[in-house]
Amino acid sequence: MGQFHDSSTTTRVSYDEKSDNGLIISGKYLPEELLAEIFCYIDYKSLLHCQLVCKRWKTLIQTYVWRKKAGVSFNRLRFFNKKVPWHVYYLICKKKPFERNLIKNHSGEYGTQKYWKILSQGGDRWKVENPPIGVPPLPNNELVFEGKQFCFVTSYCSCSKTQIIDLDVEGLTSYVLDNLQPVIVVSEWYSCRWDCPAIYECIIELLREDNTVIDSFNFRDNIEGEKQNQWHQVSHEFRNYGPGLRKICFYHGGNDQLFWAGHYGSKMAGACVYAKIPTCNNNISQ
Repeated sequence: MGQFHDSSTTTRVSYDEKSDNGLIISGKYLPEELLAEIFCYIDYKSLLHCQLVCKRWKTLIQTYVWRKKAGVSFNRLRFFNKKVPWHVYYLICKKKPFERNLIKNHSGEYGTQKYWKILSQGGDRWKVENPPIGVPPLPNNELVFEGKQFCFVTSYCSCSKTQIIDLDVEGLTSYVLDNLQPVIVVSEWYSCRWDCPAIYECIIELLREDNTVIDSFNFRDNIEGEKQNQWHQVSHEFRNYGPGLRKICFYHGGNDQLFWAGHYGSKMAGACVYAKIPTCNNNISQ
């Protein structure tokens, strides 16, 4: 059997950091610092392609541009660390995982079931009110409501539902969660009518990939007397939860206390889960 012999000779050109390769554009020389600033204004999809142009561009973009671009997005230039892999910054630019609500359909604008898994809906079942009935309007200065007046309302027997957040899908990768440990903030507004006391409860669980619980927050309120006919906010922060966080389960529910037919139970709106931008990088490792 014959053998293939490659008679051609190929000389691999090594990358010379001192050369002008990648810095001459349309016959004009651009300092590396200026080129980097230009790259920062390019959208993340195009920036991926720019990495393929030459070695200098790839090195410049991966070691500096992605990091600065992510920092500019959140006004936190000093936080972002050189040790963090460039692809983490790419995902931050693409999905913007920090400081945004990860709960979908947080107040019922899209009905009772979209994005939620109903566990129980006793009495006359879950319902959405717009605007809320028998209580004051939702606080109009809260950004989570986006100027709208939707809320969920429960009935005279237990109504409960959950929503699972896949953090990786939202851009909070395992590297970000295990190494940067962003603070996770959870909150919701709740109320009940002036004429019927009610019960409200919520449970938020931090979960591993196999759904085992890392940490949880449990809250229950008997809304009676002076607590009625006004909106209350429950909130909690998860810190130092350690490695392994991959999902968050948000559970809420309630019912009225007089067992009246209709929808006189607790109301809830503005369910919110978001990750704060990390403010320290002491634990960041290569």
